Amino acid sequence: MVEQETKLMNDTITAIATPFGFSGIGIVRISGPKAIEIAEKLFQGKKSVSAMKGFEASYGWVVENEEKLDEVIMLLMRAPKSYTREDIVEFHCHGGPLALNRVLSAVLKAGAKLAEPGEFTKRAFLSGRIDLSQAEAVMNLISAQTQTALRASVRGLAGEMKNKISTLRQILIEILAEIEAGLDFSEEEIEFISKEKLLSELDKVLEQLNQILERAKAGRILSEGIKIVIAGKPNVGKSTLMNALLKQDRVIVTPYPGTTRDVVEEMINLNGVPVRISDTAGIRENTDVIEKEGVARSKKAISEADLVLLILDASEQMDELDHNLINQTQPYPRLVLLNKIDLVRKLSEKELKKKLGPEGFIKISAKQGFGLEALQEKITEMILGGKISGEEALIANIRQIELLNQCYDALAQAKSSAQENLSEEFIASSIRRAIEFLGEISGETISEQVLNLIFSKFCIGK
Repeated sequence: MVEQETKLMNDTITAIATPFGFSGIGIVRISGPKAIEIAEKLFQGKKSVSAMKGFEASYGWVVENEEKLDEVIMLLMRAPKSYTREDIVEFHCHGGPLALNRVLSAVLKAGAKLAEPGEFTKRAFLSGRIDLSQAEAVMNLISAQTQTALRASVRGLAGEMKNKISTLRQILIEILAEIEAGLDFSEEEIEFISKEKLLSELDKVLEQLNQILERAKAGRILSEGIKIVIAGKPNVGKSTLMNALLKQDRVIVTPYPGTTRDVVEEMINLNGVPVRISDTAGIRENTDVIEKEGVARSKKAISEADLVLLILDASEQMDELDHNLINQTQPYPRLVLLNKIDLVRKLSEKELKKKLGPEGFIKISAKQGFGLEALQEKITEMILGGKISGEEALIANIRQIELLNQCYDALAQAKSSAQENLSEEFIASSIRRAIEFLGEISGETISEQVLNLIFSKFCIGK
């Protein structure tokens, strides 16, 4: 980390901070000790850059070798009151790629180096402005696909995860200090923390960790989304259901079997959860080569789904294929839907209940829209475990969830050691590991290699 901070102090970086393409405005950002010096070389306005105060804007031109490159608004943010806690200069240019690249090229020639992916946010972390969980929340904020995920990401950026982790880490540090004090004075038989108090404190931390994990798992679903596959025989209403959930005629619907011959995917916002929903080819025995391939892809999609919606036709009696599909999808997370309940019913609900047991089924009419609201609520309940609402979710990624799990396991081991009256050295070792795992989430104990890997996933300019 020392090497990282030294590099932070020496280099001045630059990048285009807006997406590639044509737009009204594009931003070239400069951060580092020479940001003002470089801007002074290139910017011509009513007053010099060095004479400007922090958080001040000025109209003028970016000029290189007496050639005007672009008409810009220049923003100056002086250290330490900036995103990176370094001097930052931004040229707000016209948004065409050629204009932006001309300005960027001039900045590079004037002494800056091209920023690596996520390097501006990395500097914000290394300078202590944000912790690592907040830095990762920046990426979640950029990639949020729903309003719910966006709000959760904003809470993460504001320090929700940081505050919870910091509080738990401090509690564990205090417990560890008492245990180690007892070890230091073991010969004098002074008890700094009783077994009862230790177990009580560990139980409290484990309970809070469990709550954070539940919220974090829900948050990962909000940020990454899930995959739902609609499955069933031909003509049971799979495409009609997909169109109803999408609220548009995305998939062709006909009364003829085999209309859908491939897996059709679309993204939807389901009660704040981003969902990739797939309509599959009707599964049946067929000699048609193309339809056979579609059925094979359907079966593969089912095996890879986070949730399967198995549709049965209420207007037809159950046959061998229906029974086979119920058996084939049984190992996967699923909801069984009884569709076309607006028609004369021939399927025996008694037989279906006997077949499914406690799992049960949901009655819908995809064509008429009956039962769809209840279906969506049930899907959301299954996705989030029925315990956490989207508004309570804590945005987290795989790395953070794994570290939380490792912290939980280490503390569970500490509790077990205490209950078995093992040496306090074993208990202290487990708690010490738990503290380190929490430190990796906040970035206090993380390696440079892992840090570089995290920020390599960011976009350039952020």
